[in-house]
Amino acid sequence: MKSNLDPKVESTLCYVPCIGWVAAIIFLIIEKNAQVRFDAAQALLITLIGMVFFWFPFVLPAAFVLQIVLAVFSYQEKKTELPILGDLAKKVLEAIASKKK
Repeated sequence: MKSNLDPKVESTLCYVPCIGWVAAIIFLIIEKNAQVRFDAAQALLITLIGMVFFWFPFVLPAAFVLQIVLAVFSYQEKKTELPILGDLAKKVLEAIASKKK
């Protein structure tokens, strides 16, 4: 199964605050494009961190701004790998790939 969207739109949808996590899960499951899958994994990690550390007042606004910036960068097709989350996203993708085999 594949969506008929442009990959840059798919990556952008993953980073949209509040609803991007749904798109990220869907694209992580159905998409074959490596960049879209990476953006989906990274977006999910940002969302999870925001949810886990929501009680710190600065985390939710920082996550919101980060998601907006990454959405714009994704639409402009700028590949952005966050320092720690980027490596973690790669490990998540490797774990998913090893389970599919």
